[in-house]
Amino acid sequence: MSPLWASVKRLRLSINMRAVNDPWFSDFLLRVGDGKEETLDESYIRIPDNMSIRYTDKTKSVDALIDAIFPSLESNGADSKFIISRAILLTKNESVDEINNKLIERFSGEQKVYYSFDEAEDDKNNLYPMELICRAFQQNVIDVEIAVSQHAGKRVFLPRIPLCPSDDEMFPFKLKRKQFPIQLSFSMTINKAQGQTIPNVGVYLPESVFSHGQLYVELSRGISRVNTKVLVKPEKTFDNDGIYTSNVVYKEVLCD
Repeated sequence: MSPLWASVKRLRLSINMRAVNDPWFSDFLLRVGDGKEETLDESYIRIPDNMSIRYTDKTKSVDALIDAIFPSLESNGADSKFIISRAILLTKNESVDEINNKLIERFSGEQKVYYSFDEAEDDKNNLYPMELICRAFQQNVIDVEIAVSQHAGKRVFLPRIPLCPSDDEMFPFKLKRKQFPIQLSFSMTINKAQGQTIPNVGVYLPESVFSHGQLYVELSRGISRVNTKVLVKPEKTFDNDGIYTSNVVYKEVLCD
């Protein structure tokens, strides 16, 4: 069995399990994945009205999506169960960074920046002045609580880890950087979300998906239409008042 087909079978099994709670949602997802959902202009499918957040302007529309997936974040932000049960999915890393920054700004309290610690690993004679290398001495570990899996509830210390670019021609020395291996993340790309089930999932499409099955994977991370919200920046307008986005499906790679 090919890896692609095995992955498709796992996705279908997951969707069939969700059919108990929302059969309509499961049927819709299967039609999207098979390329059988009704289309306009060859590839554009309509997002169901009860899953859509209408796009007006960028700021207001993105705020509406965040409010739908992360309601009352100011009061719920310290609740780990609240945070891990929701995420916003996007197509590109640059959009992920934008959404993450907007969410981080909503948290109350003082912001703390953890800088990296850089050094020239082969600079034995101290040839490179401090101006060339940014050093910031702060605490070397972060105290965190594990929120998921078999170790949920345990507290651990995360240390800085050293990173050395293998082929870095930017500097005449070998740069060694120590930094914390974490990033605050409330959103992620579609590809990184594969295999996950997210009780409350938002989908933001500032542009249409660009590869086979991306829309299917994105929508199928949710568990029901009630808890799945989609924001699409319109690329094309049609005669009716629906929200449409492109669904890229290469039917030749699908098996019956």
